[in-house]
Amino acid sequence: MTSYLSNHFTRIRHSIRLAAYLSGVALALVTALVAFILRLSELYWPPIVGLFAVFIIATLHDVFQDMRRSRVLPPITFSPEEQSILRSAQELSYNLQLSKRFNPHYITWTNDIYSDEVAFEDGFQKRNLLLPVSLKNKLSPEELRVLIADYLLRQKTGPEKFAVSLVKFFGPLIAYVIVFVYEVRVIVSIPHADVAWWIGYAVIATLSLSLFLAEGKKQSLAIDRTAAKLVGNKFFLGVLKKIDELKLHDMERLSAKRDLRARVFSFFKPTLQERMDNLTRM
Repeated sequence: MTSYLSNHFTRIRHSIRLAAYLSGVALALVTALVAFILRLSELYWPPIVGLFAVFIIATLHDVFQDMRRSRVLPPITFSPEEQSILRSAQELSYNLQLSKRFNPHYITWTNDIYSDEVAFEDGFQKRNLLLPVSLKNKLSPEELRVLIADYLLRQKTGPEKFAVSLVKFFGPLIAYVIVFVYEVRVIVSIPHADVAWWIGYAVIATLSLSLFLAEGKKQSLAIDRTAAKLVGNKFFLGVLKKIDELKLHDMERLSAKRDLRARVFSFFKPTLQERMDNLTRM
């Protein structure tokens, strides 16, 4: 049990934090909705203001904690291959003109990410490069450089594309709510109008969420094509084929959609086969 908690501490901590945030959001939304229906302004604002205050305090706490931890690097000895990986990551960060926050100084091999991607540890200072342990000693530093380039390009272009996706997702919902607020007096006079309004809201929310998730997968494939131009299309395709030939458990599970997590991820994360087909069409 202790070993399990130690190996999965980051994932457990993030899950607890996500559950707490979602609970807070749900409580604030329910309270605000009840206050809106009952026209009680004294109940409408406190949960919303409190929720934003909690988010701001939690975010600032994480930023200061990460800045404090980043001042002292852990005493880790790297192999020649890992040193080469770090040099490549630092060079890519510099060439892509990313923020100085992306400055990898050490590597952690982990099970917390999929085997066809890399990541950085959550936090303000991006110094801990996370690599899939399933690829350790299976891909060369040059091959891992392909996955690092793909991830860094995602960080460079991702925020703008994510903002556009949010507008596409929330735009119809906001417009729908605005119409309801302005026409509420007319709407409430129509029989069963409240039921029809909730059905309409659910339909628009479902369609918007589907478009939002599909947009995420589309953007991911577009970033693959950009990365292929940077590192070479044939080389990138060869790396993905090599990962596919390893028949790794998480990749097979994602491709076959064997469980709920894999089904959810398949909505916005392309499979290895989809990524290879995407590069083949270039």
